[in-house]
Amino acid sequence: MSFRQRLMLFTAAAIAVTVAATSVAVWAVAKHELLRQVDASLAVGSSPYQRALTKVVGADGTAFGNPNIPVTPQILAVAQGRRDGFFTTTTVQGIPLRELVTPRPGGEALVTAQILTPTEHALARIKRWIFLIGGAGILLAAALSAFVAAAALRPVRRLTAAAESVAATGDLSGRVEQTGDDELGRLAVRFNEMLAALEESVGKQRRLVADASHELRTPLTAARANVDLVREGQLTRAETRRALDEASAELESLTSLVSDLVELARGAERKLRVEQVQLDDLVAASVERARSRAPAATFVTALSPTVVDADPLLLERAVSNLLDNALKYSPPGAPIEVTVREGEVVVSDHGPGVAEEDLPRIFDRFYRAATARAKPGAGLGLAIVREAAEAHGGTASVESSAGGARFRLSLPPATAAASA
Repeated sequence: MSFRQRLMLFTAAAIAVTVAATSVAVWAVAKHELLRQVDASLAVGSSPYQRALTKVVGADGTAFGNPNIPVTPQILAVAQGRRDGFFTTTTVQGIPLRELVTPRPGGEALVTAQILTPTEHALARIKRWIFLIGGAGILLAAALSAFVAAAALRPVRRLTAAAESVAATGDLSGRVEQTGDDELGRLAVRFNEMLAALEESVGKQRRLVADASHELRTPLTAARANVDLVREGQLTRAETRRALDEASAELESLTSLVSDLVELARGAERKLRVEQVQLDDLVAASVERARSRAPAATFVTALSPTVVDADPLLLERAVSNLLDNALKYSPPGAPIEVTVREGEVVVSDHGPGVAEEDLPRIFDRFYRAATARAKPGAGLGLAIVREAAEAHGGTASVESSAGGARFRLSLPPATAAASA
């Protein structure tokens, strides 16, 4: 049984129970009102249907009047003064009667009876109409529940069709039409947002694979060519050494590229090992390592004591990438300025800067500006800087001018415990 059929069945059943309960209540009220009218007519000594039957019963059980009215112990109790008067319903020779028993002076009880046959006929007619109207109401409710279920589940059917289409075709470009702002409408919005996020993620993954394949192919091809030349044995000793050095450099570049790819591929699944980090000390150590790699470079530092909550390995990788980027583009002899203050690392160089058209994409994976294509690297260093910043809830930005570029890595302030 489908969900739509279950919903229709449950709705119809709920309405049927409600109609049945209401019908029983209506019948009970109608019966009470009709009997109340008969009781009122007996109390005033007249009947709207026919003349009442009467009988007088003495305390000793003697009685005169209508012989068809039986003398019961309850009537004798009224005549003897042992109980108050009362209304009761009884049947005599198959004929229903409504009786009023009242005490009389002198130790007697007056029994006034009214035949209930017209009343019961009226109740029977009411019961038939209740059954007819209730049954028609239940059938109408079943039909309306089918219509309501179909209308209410139409957005769900659209969501189901969209999910089945994605599963069957893998096409993530489709979207579900939003028809309102209720729960199902909001579900459609969230479903569309999920499809959009999934489409963007798959697109990034495909671009990453395509770009990585291209970037991996170049050093592999160069290293293989040099190794093949050495294997042929036709090179001089100097040429062999040069070929091996070039192959080693290409393999080192390949190792760095693979390391960057692994770092980027971890993405949101990266589990940060956050701890209190003295940011100025971390940057100072990174600058010393950069000096050892480039002894001719000049670094000017201004490092204010700063504590942040961060993963030290990922943060160190990001700072090292900023320093390496500055080393690539800083002219010989020009200083590279490194500043740390209030959770922000700023690295400034005096190179050519970043072109206006390159600014929006400078942190994208594998993006390399026209001026950077002659430089070593695969365009992943700054992408790692941005991902490191976002992983810690911070930002990465760049400012450019004719006098160089200024890169900022901003991290949120440390917690109160860390600051203490």
